[in-house]
Amino acid sequence: MAASSTISLRQQAYDHLQRKLISGELRSGSVVSEQSLAEEIGVSRTPVREAIRTLEMEGILEQVPRFGTVVRKLDRRDLVELYELREAIEPFSTARAARRISASDLSNLESTIQAIEVLRDELGISGARQLNENQMRRLLSADLTFHLTLLRASGNGRMLKIVSDSRLLTGVFNSRRQPHTSAVVESTLDQHRAIVAAVQARNEGMAASAMLSHILHSKEQALEAFDFDMSSPSVPASTQRIISELTRKPRSRK
Repeated sequence: MAASSTISLRQQAYDHLQRKLISGELRSGSVVSEQSLAEEIGVSRTPVREAIRTLEMEGILEQVPRFGTVVRKLDRRDLVELYELREAIEPFSTARAARRISASDLSNLESTIQAIEVLRDELGISGARQLNENQMRRLLSADLTFHLTLLRASGNGRMLKIVSDSRLLTGVFNSRRQPHTSAVVESTLDQHRAIVAAVQARNEGMAASAMLSHILHSKEQALEAFDFDMSSPSVPASTQRIISELTRKPRSRK
């Protein structure tokens, strides 16, 4: 019973950390405090420490001298590799999903599209130039649900795990995201609709092609945002110092 309880608390701490990372509350270079997280969750520091250790093994957190545990910063090659992994897996899994997807999963896909449509409409009504932080979190949540629904529908749990981890890494390590204007949101909607239309039609080739096009478009945007972030003089000196230390450190090969 005690062992089961420990695992549950560790999973609770791990899930809490993931939510903070995905939402952008913990960004690249952010210091992760065991004590603060334990107080937020209402648990001891032990399950938090274990969750942190797991995220270190997954390459999301890292121990940096004089800083402690920090959210890692990817270099450009890492970002390219993560998108190449998605290019290899997601078109194939989407084609499989087109063959076997359920009515329930199709309904979930439509719900994510509707959630993004609401964000687009909110942007138009407010007259704002781009989504605010709260709206960005909702967009990221809808987008993640969209992709994970297709991966689950493919019936391959290993592919789901691999892509889930890669998407977490990609999202976490983009220290500055591309501004999501109404045009960018509308483009995302168009791409998601094309994927759903192909899946609904049970057209495996078209589904794979639509997903590949979507990922390549996302990759181009992510790399543009990354390049701008690295060349921007507005990046704080403290952040530049952390980035320099992390990217200088030899990468382990496990």
